[in-house]
Amino acid sequence: MRRAIQAALLLATVFFSTTVQAQDSRQQAKYKKSYEEALTADFISHGGWITDYDVARERAEKEGKMIFVFFSRSYAP
Repeated sequence: MRRAIQAALLLATVFFSTTVQAQDSRQQAKYKKSYEEALTADFISHGGWITDYDVARERAEKEGKMIFVFFSRSYAP
């Protein structure tokens, strides 16, 4: 009886973990799509913004300029 309970708990844990990972993966795909769509907005695509932090940092260093960084979590739960 004890082994049956342990097995059931293990099975439930594995099932729950797999379900959470699948949901997280779907959410991440949804967020990525939303991010990519946001980058096509006129004020971003035609504004000359650099959306890659490393590229912006390298360019700012070369030109002796500062970086303006805007962080947002509008897509996060």
